[in-house]
Amino acid sequence: MLSALEKARLLPDTWRSGEGKSRDEIIAALEDSLEELDRLEQEAVRGEIKTIEPTPEQEKEKNSTSAMQEGCYITVGGTHIPVCETPTETRKWNAVPGKVFVSGGKKFADVRFLKDANGLTLVAKPGELLTFSEKYRGTRLESIDTVLEGRQEVRAFNEIRKRLAELEQEYEGLNPDDSNYDTKARKLADRIAKFTDPSGIKEVVGLERFALEDMDDFVERAADILRTQNFLRSLDDNLAEFIPPHDSRFKLTPFFEKKFAWFAQLVNRQLGLGNNAYLEELVKNKQAPEWEHLSAKGMTVIVGPRGAGKNKLVDFYCAETNRPLYRYACSPDKEERDLTYDVELQDGEVVRIPTRILSAVTTPNAVLELDEVNLLRPEVAKFFNALSDGDRTIFLNDQVIKAAPGTVFVALMNPAEYDGVEDLPETIDDRSNIMTLDYPPFREIDPETNQERFTIDEALILKEYIHPLVNLSDQDFQKAWDYVVNGRGAYISLDPEQIKAIKDLKNIIAIADRTRQVVKAYKTRAGDLRMERDISLRGSIEAARFYSENKLWEANLSKMPDYQPGWNAAQYAVAVTYMPHTETYRRGKSDRDAIMMILAEGIR
Repeated sequence: MLSALEKARLLPDTWRSGEGKSRDEIIAALEDSLEELDRLEQEAVRGEIKTIEPTPEQEKEKNSTSAMQEGCYITVGGTHIPVCETPTETRKWNAVPGKVFVSGGKKFADVRFLKDANGLTLVAKPGELLTFSEKYRGTRLESIDTVLEGRQEVRAFNEIRKRLAELEQEYEGLNPDDSNYDTKARKLADRIAKFTDPSGIKEVVGLERFALEDMDDFVERAADILRTQNFLRSLDDNLAEFIPPHDSRFKLTPFFEKKFAWFAQLVNRQLGLGNNAYLEELVKNKQAPEWEHLSAKGMTVIVGPRGAGKNKLVDFYCAETNRPLYRYACSPDKEERDLTYDVELQDGEVVRIPTRILSAVTTPNAVLELDEVNLLRPEVAKFFNALSDGDRTIFLNDQVIKAAPGTVFVALMNPAEYDGVEDLPETIDDRSNIMTLDYPPFREIDPETNQERFTIDEALILKEYIHPLVNLSDQDFQKAWDYVVNGRGAYISLDPEQIKAIKDLKNIIAIADRTRQVVKAYKTRAGDLRMERDISLRGSIEAARFYSENKLWEANLSKMPDYQPGWNAAQYAVAVTYMPHTETYRRGKSDRDAIMMILAEGIR
């Protein structure tokens, strides 16, 4: 029910169910149902639980919301967005005999543990460091004897592998809806388990025809090898650790809803899906896209100032669509070789570990986020040319690595006028779909009255950090904001401290908005006031936190540390949270002077 409520809140204001109910009516019904569940839970604790039959209205509500849960799409701003299923099949580690070699007049073969994912071959050797995983970096694989003696042992081991693979395939192909599923699954699982026990191997696989010199010694080694194979497979936890958790404080405000829909549209286009008749047909029939058959191409680039929410937008997209996220931080010192493998010295050994780029490229439905991509030098950035072409391929000296089906490439960058950044190389620019993400606008013209009004976007985000406002629903806060700040709408009953907090919140955002205007004007040479760093969304959240933690709506400001006469609560919260940051960079003095001038201007 919580999942349905979260998805319902993502729907556009104009959405209506098949029964004609509005989005707000659906949300209200779900919230009422949650309250009823809370009441039932309390009764259960007291031993008073009763069986309650659903009313016809509740039954209707259930039917109207089930479509949102059953479908594999969410729709935001008219854009259909596929929700990916968590992969149930992953490339498995396999124990594979190497080439036969001769030593001391005898023939041997060494068993290696390999996993191949879209051309990226990973190797694990007993007794050596696990170099394939960031999570298990520095861990050694248990040392076991993996040497097979003579061609007969190689043939026998391959027969064991073949028989095990057949049983595993049969197990995975069982139909859970079959009435005999449990019995069949249990029998197959018991047979598969025998392969990690020497006597079990002899029972399941007929080895007599291979004329082995020492059968018991061979099956002991084979069981050890297969136990190690199972251990390596157990390290693959189906990618769930990489899917960002849902951030309850991230809000699809009117501004961010439009940006999110735009971003999702560009990602669809990158995947070869687009908002076209094919996608409409998939949504209508509740069919998942066949990613491997789509003509994926290009990259999606988000351009915007620091702290505007670029990372948050991608996190939210991945959380809502069930996509693993791999974030790679770009920098000017990166060389092309750094984009493929990290070379480290571990326990006196030089090891190569695949970067998050290679991990993302070979993970189905993953999102590779290249953070601050235009910090890369142009000659390094061209590495992504072939990856963003229709080939979707990385060409290395010894490997050709294909992007897994459904993989998405997203690049984030600051505007080109920022210090220290390069222009986006033309080869990437030409292959990309680009969108901008600036701070939410603070003022806008009401199309109905032609009067200026203050938008609610940033206020909706910050109110979650301010104690007197946090218990107001978004809808009630919208009404309160319009009444207190914009002087419009019907009267709404508020406590005096809530009214004070809303006014102070408006002033915090007004100051932050003014710094953004000044910085933009300075960086584009349209203003005389020098200011390098504005108050980002992170900065305004920091000010809101400070305001709430110190109860500035009721505090005696004159007794607060570093207070200057004439400052109100908003000016004080901004000053004491912004000023310390100016001590951390060389041009901070000019920013301190600029913020003092902005605070002295007063607030409108």
